[in-house]
Amino acid sequence: MKVTSRYALLAALGVSVATTAGFTPAFAKKKEEAAAAPAVKLSDDVRKALAAAQVALGKNDIPGAEAQVAAAQAASKTPDDTFVSAQIALNVAIKGGDHAKQVAALDAVIATGRVADADKAKYYGYQADFAYQDKNYRKAEQAYQNAAAAGSTDPDIGAKLADSQARNGNAAGSVATLQKFIDAKIAAGQTVPTEWYARGADIASRGKLVEPFVNITTAWLKAYPAKQNWHDSLFIYRQAAALTGDPDLDLLRLARYAGALQISAQSNYVDYALAVYLRYPNEAVSVLKEGIAAGKVNTATSQNAREILALSEPKIAADKASLKGADAAANGSKATFKSVLATGDVYYGYGQFQQAADMYKIALTKSGADAGVANLRMGMALAQSGNKDAAKAAFSAVSGPEANIAKYWLVLLDHPAV
Repeated sequence: MKVTSRYALLAALGVSVATTAGFTPAFAKKKEEAAAAPAVKLSDDVRKALAAAQVALGKNDIPGAEAQVAAAQAASKTPDDTFVSAQIALNVAIKGGDHAKQVAALDAVIATGRVADADKAKYYGYQADFAYQDKNYRKAEQAYQNAAAAGSTDPDIGAKLADSQARNGNAAGSVATLQKFIDAKIAAGQTVPTEWYARGADIASRGKLVEPFVNITTAWLKAYPAKQNWHDSLFIYRQAAALTGDPDLDLLRLARYAGALQISAQSNYVDYALAVYLRYPNEAVSVLKEGIAAGKVNTATSQNAREILALSEPKIAADKASLKGADAAANGSKATFKSVLATGDVYYGYGQFQQAADMYKIALTKSGADAGVANLRMGMALAQSGNKDAAKAAFSAVSGPEANIAKYWLVLLDHPAV
């Protein structure tokens, strides 16, 4: 994460001390912007020491400046004395290039409680940047929170805070912070950097936060529907959610339709084929041949791919011929949810998506129907048959283990992978 250089502090926070009894510090608002800040009144000993410190600073006499600041701090009697002494100590530390002294001086300035409201975001922001550079992520997190609460205009404040939280072991808080700032930027019509989404997805996946992962990646895919982002979102979700059985198959089908399977590993093609070859041989053959054409599946190195093709291709003709009888059985009185769903899956495997959708609709009427699975697959079939509105309605009705896959489908309908 990029944070502001500490050397920018000299110009951003610097103060000069006049030789008169009182002065207006550099952080006060200009007269035309707001009423002038009240003059700061220093004790005589403090004023003289700080004036001498500034003379020494002008001569690059850092030890002399430090000695005068120390004298001023020792002589401080009032809040103004303490505040201005801390400010000048910060200037000296910055010019001297001593990071530890810069951190201590900045902390001392903030600790006085005298920083003007208009400048709090700036001071807290630098305090947070220092802490982040020092890998003091707990301190950085609190300082970034303070900067944000003070109205920081840093466009990366949300990312900085979230990154500090993540490095401090607060993955859930980090993702929630990113989501909050992402939503705020979107509401304001601002562009959210793709890195924010990617970082949030990474933090959520490492923290095994499945629902936050889905939320931030679906938002990412709406804003940046690159094929690689689809690939990463779906296959990391697959791993994070530990998908098995039907949900895993349905995710692989989604990845295939989105174009994400085509840039994935050979093992994903083989997993897909293994999930369907015993029941839907045509789907197994077609997905493996797609992988071969894409240069992803090599039958010379994959025994599973070779064996599935050898077993499945001879079955396709008889399997397809059986569809007419299966269709009639699905509409018969003895049909069950599972038998009708399976018929729909056979049609799906042959790319006959409208017929598949019709079967899934019938399956929903059967006793014991799993509405989540049936609605999801009906939506998948309708989407591929070109009936987008009906597909959206089906996906919106999905609940249970398949609900997150439906969320990705809803995004894909309006934001195809590019």
